[in-house]
Amino acid sequence: MIRQIFIYITAFGLLFFLGDFLHNYYIESQEISLGFSLRKIYAFHAFFSLQLCVVFALLSNNEKLRPQLGFIYLGSFVLKIIIFCIAFYNILFVGQKLSNTQRISLIIPMLVFLILEVHFMIKILNKNHSPK
Repeated sequence: MIRQIFIYITAFGLLFFLGDFLHNYYIESQEISLGFSLRKIYAFHAFFSLQLCVVFALLSNNEKLRPQLGFIYLGSFVLKIIIFCIAFYNILFVGQKLSNTQRISLIIPMLVFLILEVHFMIKILNKNHSPK
């Protein structure tokens, strides 16, 4: 279990630093001003996705919850979107209308971390359905 959590921390940490660096490098090379911190967006998604994977790895050991983990994950994804909207309310809903570049820069981190999160969730859920 500790090894699995260490893998999650390493993977999400590397993705955070690599994604943030490459995204900021591209934005700066194109001389684009976003008006918000990409690092905070990446940090939110990295932290929340990491927490989901760790919690689900721990919950997968509970016999009663095991069959329901897929449904719980769907609910947690909706919760993640709601918390994101609350945390970044000023960027999303207050002030000027977001440009296409700003919108895409908000969506890219979500998609990048979602791919890794789903990869780990599939492993967790498949582990639970394998014969013992």
